[in-house]
This record gives sequence, structure tokens and C-alpha cells, in this order.
Amino acid sequence: MLSLVGLVIFAMLGTCVETARFAVCKRQAAQAVQTGTMALLTEYSKPLYDNYGLFFLEGAGEPYERVISRYASDSLRANNGYMSFLSGNIEELKVKDKILAGDDKAKPLQKEINAYMQREITTELLSKTLGKLGMMKNTEEDAKQLEETVEKEKEDTKLDKHIVKLMYLVDGVKVSKGRISTTRDLAKKFGQKKVLKGEDFGVMKQAVWTKMKKNINKTPVKWSKLDASFKNEVRKTKEVTKKAIEEGKKLKTAYTSATHSDMAARVISGLSSLDGNLRVLEQTEKILNSTTDKNEQKEELKKIWKDYDTSSLSFDYSGAGETGESEDPLEKLGDSAGTGILNLVCENPNKLSKNSIDNADEYAKYYKENPSEKKDYSESMNSFAKDEKLELSGVFGDVASYAMDEFSLDTYIQKKFPSYIQKIKEKKWKQPLKYGWEYIISGEKTDKENLESVVSRILLIRTVINTGAILSDAKKRAECYTAAAALVGLTGLPFLIRLTQTLIIIAWGFVESLTDVAAILMERDVPMIKTSKSIKTTFPEIFIVTNSAITKRAKKFAKQKSTSFGYKEYVLAFMAMTSPKKRRYRVMDLIDAGMRKNGYTGFSIGKSAFKLDVEAGFTFPSKFFHMPSIKNIIGRDITSYETACLISAGYL
Repeated sequence: MLSLVGLVIFAMLGTCVETARFAVCKRQAAQAVQTGTMALLTEYSKPLYDNYGLFFLEGAGEPYERVISRYASDSLRANNGYMSFLSGNIEELKVKDKILAGDDKAKPLQKEINAYMQREITTELLSKTLGKLGMMKNTEEDAKQLEETVEKEKEDTKLDKHIVKLMYLVDGVKVSKGRISTTRDLAKKFGQKKVLKGEDFGVMKQAVWTKMKKNINKTPVKWSKLDASFKNEVRKTKEVTKKAIEEGKKLKTAYTSATHSDMAARVISGLSSLDGNLRVLEQTEKILNSTTDKNEQKEELKKIWKDYDTSSLSFDYSGAGETGESEDPLEKLGDSAGTGILNLVCENPNKLSKNSIDNADEYAKYYKENPSEKKDYSESMNSFAKDEKLELSGVFGDVASYAMDEFSLDTYIQKKFPSYIQKIKEKKWKQPLKYGWEYIISGEKTDKENLESVVSRILLIRTVINTGAILSDAKKRAECYTAAAALVGLTGLPFLIRLTQTLIIIAWGFVESLTDVAAILMERDVPMIKTSKSIKTTFPEIFIVTNSAITKRAKKFAKQKSTSFGYKEYVLAFMAMTSPKKRRYRVMDLIDAGMRKNGYTGFSIGKSAFKLDVEAGFTFPSKFFHMPSIKNIIGRDITSYETACLISAGYL
């Protein structure tokens, strides 16, 4: 009886001990996997950490599962022995999930950067930066207002432009840049008096009439030359008259919606004479093509040509030929823009970096971001100069949501990557792009393209600011008005002169901004907000758009101070306007390119792990349940115990 009772008690004690042992083994298994995974994470990419300060586990070489199993097995075997109570075996182990650097919009990369930068930046530093960025807050609004002004003035000039076309079609006169030119093909082609006078053709400006009268045909005076040449003149004049009638219809349509002018009203009142003249010309053709006698033709022509009207439709040629020849600053600006902005504003354009990377925005494309959202700012000056197309808005966005994470990211970028104004001191580490900041903003393949994009954006912002300063100066506006009147050539076209004046002012703003940009690249102190007195470019100098002239004026600015809003601040502002995920993806592009350029050809941060979820299954042999006495009492043989665990481990 005592033996039986003793066996039962022994079995009960063994069961308790075995159950407790299994609980400890389960914890031991989880700790072994945790230890193995953490040991794997110590095998981070050392070149990545040494050069970029980031902890990531490279996804190449021996499989993660094998490394974790090896470390975990060592931990489990540490207590192995004849009476080891914690020994067990790994039956299965797999990495269930990996969080890579670029996952979730590259937020793992952001976390690593935050950890790296946490000792270098403060909320006070962020506040100061936001204060500087706030200096540009009105730029976008001013840009839109300037664009609206130009569009409104273009709308108003529709009347004047139709009138200019009618001048050319009806009188055969063109006035531009102080010069009067004429054409032989005009609607008022024929004169009916021996002595031709300007008032008979509605032309009161002697300089215009002197040139115009040379193109008048006097056949209707005597009707002595009814030959093929006259028939040809009638035919051509009829076609020109038809064009003039169509242009007159466009003028009437525009008159209903545009700002009215006295000249337009007067021209519209005389347009009906063109219809009468067309009828005269058509009847003349019929008569000339008929088989009637020449004398009869003359008599018929004398009757119908009494209705030929050359005086009712007249134009105001005030100012024509008075102002002298004038250059067009937009033409000069367009010619210079064709050479490239960098060739105008860089002191040594030939020394610009020629570096490039194989694939721009590689990670943005991989994660299905849309890199086609890029805007080409470098064409804005050329479009304005060539097509009078003003695109100044959209350069500066809202930075109200700019917070510590983004500030950490941008400070990290400025610390770890070079730019046009900053070289990286670590000479042994080769940089794939010498203008890394600019790549983060623009995402182009070459250093030159990225720098040009950034410089063009600064140029547009400066143009808005400088144009505002020039507009505030009455003397400068007067200079531009005089030049505009000379270019238009006619003081009777107020809307066209006003638009031309505005375009000249903006062209002046562009040229002054080229000077500003050159100075900013030289790290000189260019005031964020300018007054008229701060303008370095005089009116005559807007016609000299060359590298030497621009850089010479740029050197008039003082050296940059700690409080200056310089190139670094513009770049930081543009970074703040670029979506955080794009910035992070482009950081990944530069890291990959840098690692590969320095010999780590197989490296890919996109395949590097930040965090691992590991699942493992274990078996632990039974110690007490397997004893014959207990096995017989419980009626079954329990040889082993199975358990599983899931753990997560990462760098932060």
C-alpha cells in the first residue's frame, strides 16, 4: 500500500515539475529566438552606418532563418547535459514578415534619421527656420496677381491688335520699334484724283502718308490702262478687302467684351465702307472680263467707282515715326535664355559638375509614386520672352504643416549630401552626385539638370519680388512706358502700350533676378524683400543679358551674413514643398548610388530590413512523463512537448 501511495505521490510531483518545466521551456524558446534575431540585427551594414549613420540589415548573403536558427540553437544547447531540464530542438523557424526601409512611404528610414538627428536639432531651431520660410509667404499670392494683371491686359489689347491688323490690311501700314513700313497689297489701293492727298485716304500723319502713297494705283483717274496688270491689282485688292472685312468682324466681336476705346469705336463706324468697296471691285472684275468695248467699260467703271470710299475708315497714327528705333528687351532676354540659365548666373559655367546617376526616382517608381508630377521651371523665362507666357505661380507652396520629422529629414540631407555651395569633407567616400540637395528637390538624372531646376525656381521667386519693387517706382515705370510707346510705335493704342509696358517691367524684373541668383550662388547677401533703391540693374542694362554683365553686378552685393536668406534657405524651402515620401525615396536613391559607386555593387537599401517578425516551432523532450512508473500510471507515453512563438525585433 505504501509503495502504491508512494508511486501516486511521485507521479503527482513529477507532473507538477514537468508542467512547470514546460512553462520555463516555452519562455526559454521565445528568448532564444529573440536572442537569435537580435544577434542577426547586429550584422547591420557597416558601410551604410559609417557613411550615412543608419542601421539597416542588408538583404543579401546567408538567409535570415539560418542565422537566427544558429544563434537560437546555441542558446538552447547551452544547458545541454544528461540532466538538462531546458534542452530542446528547433523544428521550424521562418521570418514571417520583414519591414524594409522603403515600406509605408519610407517611414522606417524616417525613424532612423530621426534617431540619428535627435541630438542635433531642437524645436527652437525649427522655429527659427519656420520664421525664415515665412518671409516668402506672400510670394505666391503676388505671383498670381501679376499673372492675372498680364492676362487682363492681354484681353484688353485684343481691340488694339485687331486694329493693328486692319491698319496693315486696309492702309498697308505697319509701325513697330519706331519704324514705318508699308506693303503694296492693301484695301485702299486705288486713287481717283490727279493729286493724291493723305486726307482723301483718312491718313493725317505725313510720315505715314509719304510711304503709303507710293503703293497707290492711279488707274481710276483716267482709266487709260485697263490691261492685265490692272485686272491683277483688282483681284489682289479684292482678296485683301475680304480679309479686312473678316478682321473687322473679329474687332466687333472683341468690342462687346473688352474694355472700350475711342479709336476702336471710330474704326468700327467706318468698317461698312469695306463692304461697299468689295462690291465695286467685284463689279469691276465682271466689267473687265466682259466682251464690251473698252470705251463702254470706262463709262461703266466711272459710274460704279463713285462709290469707292477711301476716307471713311481711318486710323490714328499718332506717334508713328516720332520715337525713333527701340530695342525689344524681351527679344534680348529670349536670345540669352536660349544659352541656358546656368550659363548666365554661374561664375564658371564650365566647372559645373557633369555627374549623373543611372536611374532617377528609382524608388518613387518602384513604390508607384508619380514622378511625372515634376515641373520644368527652366523654361519659364524662355516662354515669357518668346511667347509672352507668364508662369510665376506654383513655385512656392504651403509649409504650414512643416514639422520636426520633416525638419530632421532635411537637416540630415544637408548634413550627409553635398550641394552646389557645400562640399562633403569625407574625401574617401565618393559621392554619386555633387549636387545632392538639388536632386532631392528635382529628381533629375544629372547634376546640371537638378541645379538648373533649383536655380530657375529661385529666379522666378526673385522675379516676383523685383517686379513688385520696379512697379512701385514711378520713374522706372515712366522709362518702361517710353520704351513701350517706341516699340508699339503708335500712341493711339493705349492698351497695347500698357501691356508692352508691363512686359518690359517684368523683363526688367527677370534681368534683375538673374543678378540676384548669381549673387546668391556667390553666397552674397541679397535682401529677401527689395525696395526700388535696391535694384542693381539700370534700364539700359536690361538689354545686356550676358554672364559677365550679370556676375559683375552680382558682386555689388555684400558678403552673406548669418541672418541672410541665402541659397541654403531657398533649398530648405523647396525641400519643404516637396512631399516627404518623395524626399525619403530620393535619399534612398542617393544612398544606393553612393554605396555602389564605392564598391558595394550589390547593395540595395530597398531590400534592407528595419524590423523582423519571426515565427518558430520547438520540441522539448519529456523528462518525468517518460519515466516507466509515471507512464504506467497515466496510461500513455509522452515523449516530447511542442511549443511555438512569434516575436518582433527591430532597430528602434
